[in-house]
Amino acid sequence: MHPQDQEIWRAIYHGDREIDWAAWFGQADGADYLSEAGHELTARAVAGLTEFFDSRWLPRAVTTPHTDGRASDTVAGLGRHSPVLQILNGSAKGAWVEAVRWWAAYAYLEEAGVPGLASVRRDARHDVTLSRFLHTQTQARLALMGASRRFPVELEPTKATGGPGDVRIGPVFIEVVTFAEDQKLQDYEKFRQRCRVHLLRLDRKRDIYWEGDSPELLNRDDLADWEKQTEEAAERCASTGTAVEVVSGAGRRLTVRPGQAPEGTTLTGATVESDQGKRLLGKVRGKCAKTAGAGTAWIWVEDHSGLFHFPMPFAEMSLAAKTDALADLLGPVLDDYVHVAGIVVSNAARRRLPLPPDEDSRRPHGQGFQRGLPIDRVRETIVIPRKILLPEQTSIIARMCDTEAAWLDRALEKLGIPGGVSSLLAASPAPCRVSSLWMP
Repeated sequence: MHPQDQEIWRAIYHGDREIDWAAWFGQADGADYLSEAGHELTARAVAGLTEFFDSRWLPRAVTTPHTDGRASDTVAGLGRHSPVLQILNGSAKGAWVEAVRWWAAYAYLEEAGVPGLASVRRDARHDVTLSRFLHTQTQARLALMGASRRFPVELEPTKATGGPGDVRIGPVFIEVVTFAEDQKLQDYEKFRQRCRVHLLRLDRKRDIYWEGDSPELLNRDDLADWEKQTEEAAERCASTGTAVEVVSGAGRRLTVRPGQAPEGTTLTGATVESDQGKRLLGKVRGKCAKTAGAGTAWIWVEDHSGLFHFPMPFAEMSLAAKTDALADLLGPVLDDYVHVAGIVVSNAARRRLPLPPDEDSRRPHGQGFQRGLPIDRVRETIVIPRKILLPEQTSIIARMCDTEAAWLDRALEKLGIPGGVSSLLAASPAPCRVSSLWMP
């Protein structure tokens, strides 16, 4: 991490300054993975995201707690996806491209004069919850996908019975549902992050690394005991040069070893049980009931590590098996709500390098699409239409899913960047020293 970035984020962490998009993107000197054009675009993206959300949104979004005191519905996780912090695990380039994807969608829609964008912007500014942020991102992405295919597009179109919808693309009326992790998964992920930060602190000034299992969710006393055990293990490993094992109460084994971590070394989290299918059905049925006044409607579920969250069994299925499973789960919903033309479930939380090849899965009652997005995102989208197809509408949805990987370059060209994503990235970043942790 660049020393100035480290200083800025330390001040943010201690509450001495507010986070802003410039801090979120980081110093140009620390972003050696960018070309000159990439550095120029960073300045445009900082200005554009600040203007879209306004200067007060980001500090409020990452610090405002839920009304019951939990941080479960804030955008606090957004800070962890900053390109600056992603330097720590080698994912800064992908995080930067993801942020450019956000900016490009808003900028393209503004340039194209898409109706309803002002309403979307107003809602995003006033509601700083994670669910609203994901909802806004999905509305903008779908609108851009439609507009880049030269379909007439409208954001927040009016329903036949009054009130706004989410997106209209040609004849296709879409209502968006965001589907995130449930509270149990969020609590464990927050706990696991605390464990990771603790281990990174122990790594500091010691030539050691950790592999094996993160502990199960521990109460305060058991966590304090585990932290003490790991501190003692780290000290013993560093002084003797031998591996030391720490075992949690549930038998999960974590080993500290001397030296540098080999490539591919990971920490494995505990499995947290959750009936995601039941949660998804509740969300979708609720949205179906609310869209009755829209006429024919599609329900688009943007899954943010709900069903697709590893190690959920669904996440590990093949694309064909996922398509069949969702057709079985959602088919009865389509039977119950005859105004719903189809249900789409989409997820792009997974990152892979190199990107996997594109994959299509045509099944009896649905179609699955897997597309690699620049530069390390994998999006899986599963379309379950009703049994009596609306061919024109189903075809529009399928074409959008099929060509999703191309829309960012199309948007950038429209915004005056003809070389696309590849023109914004340096061919081979210069080696740099990376600090192990930005916090004191």
